[in-house]
Amino acid sequence: MLTLLRTLTGLAGLGALIMGAMWWYQPETAAGLLGASLLDGTGRSAQIGDSGAFFIGVGVLLLWGAVRQHAVFVLIGGCLVGLVAPGRILSSTLHNGAVTTPEVVVECVIFLLALMTWFTIKQQAIERGQ
Repeated sequence: MLTLLRTLTGLAGLGALIMGAMWWYQPETAAGLLGASLLDGTGRSAQIGDSGAFFIGVGVLLLWGAVRQHAVFVLIGGCLVGLVAPGRILSSTLHNGAVTTPEVVVECVIFLLALMTWFTIKQQAIERGQ
């Protein structure tokens, strides 16, 4: 079970890394994949820089945590992804943003996957006496 969870978590991390690189090197494509459009001026700089950094950061945490079995890295990466869901919900309810149910579901699934991976890595470490 742990191998499957680590593999899925690592793949989620790899996907986030790729998305982060796309934000920095092909921002039009990255925005399109998320159903967004690029802003102009300073907003574009913030959008590309912040989005790229977020995805690369999450990707490194999930991938490194899964490969090296560092439970806390997986937990932090998963929590960062999980925090996007309430942000989307607040955006749609308070600020007339689009309702993005499929994206919220994906973020919740990645969050739950990270929690399960974190728990399983920790449990195995306890069983080994580490």
